[in-house]
Amino acid sequence: MAVRVYNTLTREKEDFVPLHGRRVSMFVCGLTPQDVTHLGHAKTYIMFDVVARFLRHKGYHVFYLQNVTDIEDRIIKKMRETGRDWKEIVAANFASYLDVMGTLGCDSVDVYAYATDYVPEIRDQIRGLLDKGYAYVSEDGSVYYDTTKFKDWGKLSGQKVEEHIAGARIEVDEKKRDPADFALWKAQKPGEPAWDSPWGKGRPGWHIEDTAITIQHFGPQYDLHGGGIELAFPHHEAELAQAEAFTGVTPFVKYWMHPGMLMIRGEEMHKSLGNFWAVSDALARWPPEVLRFFFLNAHYRSPLDFSPEGLDEASRSYGRLRETLRSVEAERRRASTEGKGDADLRGATRRALEAFDAAMSDDFNTREALAAVFDYAREVNRAIGLGAGRGALDEVAGAFDAFGDVLGLFARGETGVALTEGLVDLLVGLREDARKRKDFATADRIREALGALGIALEDGRDGARWKRR
Repeated sequence: MAVRVYNTLTREKEDFVPLHGRRVSMFVCGLTPQDVTHLGHAKTYIMFDVVARFLRHKGYHVFYLQNVTDIEDRIIKKMRETGRDWKEIVAANFASYLDVMGTLGCDSVDVYAYATDYVPEIRDQIRGLLDKGYAYVSEDGSVYYDTTKFKDWGKLSGQKVEEHIAGARIEVDEKKRDPADFALWKAQKPGEPAWDSPWGKGRPGWHIEDTAITIQHFGPQYDLHGGGIELAFPHHEAELAQAEAFTGVTPFVKYWMHPGMLMIRGEEMHKSLGNFWAVSDALARWPPEVLRFFFLNAHYRSPLDFSPEGLDEASRSYGRLRETLRSVEAERRRASTEGKGDADLRGATRRALEAFDAAMSDDFNTREALAAVFDYAREVNRAIGLGAGRGALDEVAGAFDAFGDVLGLFARGETGVALTEGLVDLLVGLREDARKRKDFATADRIREALGALGIALEDGRDGARWKRR
């Protein structure tokens, strides 16, 4: 099934057709490592991890590039507040980011590109924009992009500077000719890190870093650019204007993807409001796969409201799917080759795989994909109750592997899950041995102990099955 993507640039779903056959060049705006990684980051990067996973699942060869904005106003502000060197701040926060992203299973990025490694390319692009009349040098040696010279300014977001969204980083600066103009190069201020340039010592502006990185890796045009909706204006608008003015190639990016914002009880997440959640704090309370499930059980373009109660509900919902998968594994170990209802179960497996692919191919709709998995789980549970055969159950396990490879869920060795389930299986087996010896006191004691832990046993002809209450 063909993949369709909602393109912010055209405001339509379009067939996904890469520029170069099955090769996909994909760039996502990465971290500014000036503080701890928060749940808003997690929402964005889990989603694009799934985008890369699904495209690879469909046979595309994805090169996933993510930048690291390692010099920026907020990093300098943090340097002044703490007295720490900016490189130390960046190194510590980016190492923490990699740690929590690894814990969340986000492992699809091919290259993390540090902005300061591309200063020569940044200078070359600024020089090119000056030569073409799209930029000007101020008295202090800063360089600004002249938005009035770019006729398509606003075509990505549909917004002009006077209509800018709340929270957009639009710098108030008397050195600008127009309020919408933005810095390509910022002249050095006392105590700031700086690099040499034809316009004097300074540092790159925020927007030019990304176009320097992507043009260096992908050339003047590439397939897919992602980032939170809050970046569409002015950041992505500026990227587009810079790149198309510099290269003359249109469109700079074929497909722009923008996930919705993460809200905390209906409000944007901000430290000043006391509703800030670091990913590390959330991981101390919920398993990483539950956090992934929570974010993926919603359409990526929709705003998502976070609350501890919502995560607790996600934990229970994901637990039901894990319980189905555990039952499948237990039945596979003891089932005969063929079983009652195998034909129906194989049909359900085929339909589930098709429904999952259809949902994911329709603008990476993870919510509908998970709905298909839940429907499938109900059919699998019915088949297990009828006594499914090993061959059909092997196909079920294979289907869950396919779902998990795309979503980053259902891993058989998830931390803590496999150990817990293995111990329960051991206790159930010991109880079965006690019953065979007619040691009913021990068997009852094991049953009661498991019951106290929320594990219910169902005795049948083929032995006992267990499930979580």
